[in-house]
Amino acid sequence: MVVSENLERRLGDYQYQQLLRQYRHTILAPNHPAAVRVQNVMKRLIQVSDLPDLRWEIHVVNDPHESPNAFVLPGGKVFVFSSILPICQDDDGLATVLSHETAHQVARHSGEKMSQTPFYLFGSLLLQLLLGSSVDFSSVVAVLLEMPASRQMESEADYIGLLMMSKACFDPRKAVDFWGRMQKVERMQPMEFLSTHPSNTTRIQRISEWMPKAIQTREMSDCYGTTNFMNAFGLTR
Repeated sequence: MVVSENLERRLGDYQYQQLLRQYRHTILAPNHPAAVRVQNVMKRLIQVSDLPDLRWEIHVVNDPHESPNAFVLPGGKVFVFSSILPICQDDDGLATVLSHETAHQVARHSGEKMSQTPFYLFGSLLLQLLLGSSVDFSSVVAVLLEMPASRQMESEADYIGLLMMSKACFDPRKAVDFWGRMQKVERMQPMEFLSTHPSNTTRIQRISEWMPKAIQTREMSDCYGTTNFMNAFGLTR
């Protein structure tokens, strides 16, 4: 079963509206410093994502009851929970998690996961969507979009994300530091984000193997000149 890109984005838009209602009281204003920081990092990643024409929407959720998490829905709808920001520490750490999640959409992993869904479940959802049914099937959409990615998908997202953040002039070496911090947090508390991701030990090993390619990608993007310019105008943290 093949899921079209259009249907994938329609389901993403549906889930997006559900999440806006769910977090309507905890989404930070666009001019909040934390929201501005996330927006600035995402803008740089979007430019190198091959998906710049999507209608990107970026939200930071400030909810103390939510565990550290971040995700990107089909269609470019980004949600970052403020509890993950201290783990990120800086823009390079934030770029690590955001580039990974964006990479899932670049590779269309949502559609790939949906194509593996039992036909009766997907068929029922598709019929309701096409007929404009008033029945609330948000839980079904959530199941489709939040299914854990396969190990291959995660590896692809790690690789694409690492090169993406490098091309956007973030420091790829900080990715190893970020996942190391995530590993420490994982030992102390269960995290929804990590429940759908592989062992961070394995991830760190893979990223370390890819690091020469990532550094080369960064060097080819004239990042040293760009970084010096940004530092001169106080645009980096």
